[in-house]
Amino acid sequence: MTTINLKDFYAWYTHDEYIEVSDEVAAELKADKLYEAAHQRRTTRNKAQYSLDCDDGIEYSACLHEPTPQELLDRMELFVHLWNACLLYTSDAADE
Repeated sequence: MTTINLKDFYAWYTHDEYIEVSDEVAAELKADKLYEAAHQRRTTRNKAQYSLDCDDGIEYSACLHEPTPQELLDRMELFVHLWNACLLYTSDAADE
């Protein structure tokens, strides 16, 4: 059994969390970490950065998007429809 620190492998751990795992799991986690580092080096070395002008939606997801009033109304309408459907379904199930 090998003791690993979850903070080294998972970004959402903000403090040290040690657990015991089998040797195969520890080896696989280390291999994955090495693969990710190699991929990052290859990306940087080959200058494979994305352009925001390529028109495939990257600029939309990269930029902060403030929803328009119409989008907010559509979301609210969808929520109301879903809420009413859930209430109808639960009341039908309770009647049976």
